[in-house]
Amino acid sequence: MSLKTQNMNERIKSSKKLTIIRKFGEGKKYWMTDKEYTGIVVSKEETNSEYIISDGIIEPEGFVPDHYHKWEDQTFHIITGKLEAKIGDKIVQVGAGDTIHCPRGTSHFMKNIGDSDVRLISYIFPGDWAEDFMAETSKQVKSGNIDLDLIEEKFGVVYLK
Repeated sequence: MSLKTQNMNERIKSSKKLTIIRKFGEGKKYWMTDKEYTGIVVSKEETNSEYIISDGIIEPEGFVPDHYHKWEDQTFHIITGKLEAKIGDKIVQVGAGDTIHCPRGTSHFMKNIGDSDVRLISYIFPGDWAEDFMAETSKQVKSGNIDLDLIEEKFGVVYLK
């Protein structure tokens, strides 16, 4: 066996990631706004905190508020529906099959401009704080007590006003 093959086999054996099979919408759900939720498809525990994968729905007229992440990169893949998005300083329309990648520090806003739900998948790298951020945001949205300073301090997510 070559040294390269031996090293690859050792990395595969030492991986702490789990194999996951979930249907759309089966994961834990977090309400990020009153018309947008995110569900965890693959959690940080299942990826050794390297990333998380989420699925989500943005209802008609629903939106993702303009914000950026200090500590994570985020990629969105739109499955169904149509969005108007502001990514950095660019405004674009995207739909089924389109992908948006936002390196950390890149602000992003998305609004459902259609008359049906937008379904999307999101990948967040690394996954250390993402689900905790979603849980806290969901708690604040449900209670109506929004504390953006806490969100920024604990999770490095900055909402633009």
